[in-house]
Amino acid sequence: MNAMNTKRTTLLYLDTNKAALEAFDHNMNTHFDVLLAATPIDAYNVLREEHVDLVISTKEMPEMDGIAFLEAIAKDFPKVGRILCSEDGSWEDMIAAVNRGKVSKILRRPFNYSEIKQNIQDAASQIMASLEKDHLLEQLERQNQQFEFILRQRLLS
Repeated sequence: MNAMNTKRTTLLYLDTNKAALEAFDHNMNTHFDVLLAATPIDAYNVLREEHVDLVISTKEMPEMDGIAFLEAIAKDFPKVGRILCSEDGSWEDMIAAVNRGKVSKILRRPFNYSEIKQNIQDAASQIMASLEKDHLLEQLERQNQQFEFILRQRLLS
């Protein structure tokens, strides 16, 4: 089995509600490596300092809504997966989350933790497949450059 497939997924969960952070950590930490943040600034700092595979952000926050936060993450950390959770999302909000925040999933709160676990696993699988594809494309590009070099050398000799 590939080493990338055996690594635990690292999640960053952003929520301004302390009880929600504790509940998420309690329910998810046996399945994933869970990092928590209570503000968008804290979450951004965690992203700068730690390896994170997937960010889950609540939409409803006083400082900055989750869609704007995920939009910033999409620009600054494009390889990190993004999930938005909301208690009362409108269609306009959900469309903005997909278009601006590049989210792969939108989850309703309150959480059904067995359902969210499956959604996280699906998102993590998509991320790993995308990273593997990027790795293979880089490998192919290097091989093409090597072949072009060899071909030029043969043509010159």
